[in-house]
Amino acid sequence: MKITNKKFHFKLKNDVSNIDNIINKSFKIILRDKLRDLYDAFLRRKYYQLFLKNFFISQNYNINLVLPSKGFSQLARKKKLNEISKIKNKDIICLGCGNGYDLLDWLKFKPKSITGVDILNYSKSWKQIKNYLNKNKIQTKITFIQKDILKIDNSRKFDFIVSDAVFEHLKDFHKIVKKCNHLLKSNGVMYASYGPLWYNLGGDHFSSRNNIKEGFNHLLLKKNEYLNFFKKNVSNLTDEIKFHGSAGIFVKENLFSKLTGTEYMEIYSKNNFYSKYTVVEYCPDAFQLVHKDNTLKKKIIKNYKI
Repeated sequence: MKITNKKFHFKLKNDVSNIDNIINKSFKIILRDKLRDLYDAFLRRKYYQLFLKNFFISQNYNINLVLPSKGFSQLARKKKLNEISKIKNKDIICLGCGNGYDLLDWLKFKPKSITGVDILNYSKSWKQIKNYLNKNKIQTKITFIQKDILKIDNSRKFDFIVSDAVFEHLKDFHKIVKKCNHLLKSNGVMYASYGPLWYNLGGDHFSSRNNIKEGFNHLLLKKNEYLNFFKKNVSNLTDEIKFHGSAGIFVKENLFSKLTGTEYMEIYSKNNFYSKYTVVEYCPDAFQLVHKDNTLKKKIIKNYKI
């Protein structure tokens, strides 16, 4: 991986597409992934369901399953959603679709339509996907919209609202959830997965990139210290997109909800959403870090009362 030292520049109009993605791989389930899902379903998940059943016992919301990081694959999540409510011939809206390549994985379940929405500009990637769909005569209609989620027209209703690693980046999360109520059909289902939450190791998707011991810098450093840390470690825009999942953009634009798991669930509840199935992942690296450094643990708890 080659990282250049050009200054980081970003504006909302910038096209942030990562066109190095290979579309065809979205349709291919590698044998390794199939074996992993089988191993997880029949052994690992059952083991951790017992081993970690009391790990988050202090949380005041129902948890169906606790797993280590990356313990529930993207395919397994989609299959679980399809068990809860059949996706075939249904309308999906994906909030924060990004490049849109992940939308192709939903095609395995034959939805009627998919609408991808993102506030950032991914025009090159979206064009690439459109060309792919036309070339392969795929029946499911996929539409892309660059727009603030709160400004989406309420006139159309959807069977599913889906979102992967986006809700932790929504500053107006409570308003977004209200908006989802308007967009979802009365018997609709919302699915959301999350990247690291704000109070976790690497909760800014940035601090732990070079040294795991710096993973709580977004919580522990003063504002000016954190700004200097960011300037020192951020790459140029192209490399942030290609190698770091656009983390530099999230930090620069302060795109974080900064909520705890309990706060997310309370907002859902206040807006008449209830959980059909909740999976929580714990981070072994974070656990070991605070377990070995009691001073660090006390400082985080004292500063944030969590």
